[in-house]
Amino acid sequence: MRRVVFITLLTFFGCSRSQDDRIVVPKLHAGFYAKALNQINDKLDADPKNELLVDQKLFYCEQLDWPATCISALEKYKDQHGMTNQLVDQYIAYYIRQDENQLLIEVMDQWNNEYDLKKKYNYIYINGLTRLGKTGRATVELRNYLIDHHSLEDLVFASEQYLIMNDTLMSAYNLSKVRKLDIDHELMWEYGNILFKLNYPNKAIEVLDDFTIKNKTNSKKQLAYAKMLNAVGRKNHARGIIKPFVHNKDSIAYLLSDWYRDDLLWDSATFVLKQVINKDSSNNQAFWKLGRLYEDRGWLLTALPYFEHLKEKNPRDTLAEQRIILIERKIAYLQRLKFEENKIPTIELEPKTIRN
Repeated sequence: MRRVVFITLLTFFGCSRSQDDRIVVPKLHAGFYAKALNQINDKLDADPKNELLVDQKLFYCEQLDWPATCISALEKYKDQHGMTNQLVDQYIAYYIRQDENQLLIEVMDQWNNEYDLKKKYNYIYINGLTRLGKTGRATVELRNYLIDHHSLEDLVFASEQYLIMNDTLMSAYNLSKVRKLDIDHELMWEYGNILFKLNYPNKAIEVLDDFTIKNKTNSKKQLAYAKMLNAVGRKNHARGIIKPFVHNKDSIAYLLSDWYRDDLLWDSATFVLKQVINKDSSNNQAFWKLGRLYEDRGWLLTALPYFEHLKEKNPRDTLAEQRIILIERKIAYLQRLKFEENKIPTIELEPKTIRN
């Protein structure tokens, strides 16, 4: 089929040249095939039974990775010639491209006995069942396949299928095998997360430590891992992981400051927030958080200027104004309390009578 079309193209482009001219094969591109496909569609509308046009359309469809209009050519070719080995392959390619899993499984089930499609396209068949939610059939096919297939590629495929099915235990089982063959595989992130969910924090940390060391620049995964560590009480380890990213994102700096504060490491929490302000003196959130930090620490006179700064920048900032009023009341109360404590007690003399 393809040979006939290619010869036709060569004839078309070469017939206008003289015999002395060198034959140059045209450089074909997607735009050419798209234009040619449109022309073929117009011709097929006028002559729908033309087998050569159907053959040419299938060739162009293959070059364009099977756009939706190609189903008509597949059906016409099947009507004219019946199902063939090449045609069933093209049906499968078309349904994959169009994400038509139901039709994909139907055509593979229908023609499997004749063309042994499940064996030829085992990954595609199992994945189609999984994505259709047919987990029972998918699980049976997958287990049968894994009896004789134990390569890294096979185990990765199985792990991905079980992850799609939300089968946590089978995902963990197959991912443990992946880890033995490739400790740095990208699926180790999923494996570590599953181990946390299954309440194996030590094993999860072992897996994710290896993964994050190899992915130090991935701030999203580093942050997620640090949150896991903090949740299980490994706070120092968690803080160490996100420290390199505080200069890149203010939200990470705020999180680090909060974690220091949770452990009453006031100076470290303060230092992080001051770095944010030094980098951007217009950052109102950093001023607010630093003011609250000093207030919670009990350093009211130190906290007050931060809220006054916010009020000065925005006179309508009612939250800053309320904070100022509250802090001033706290200061006044503490001053009165201290005054009362420092009062010199008066000595009361009782008259004494002398009895004779």
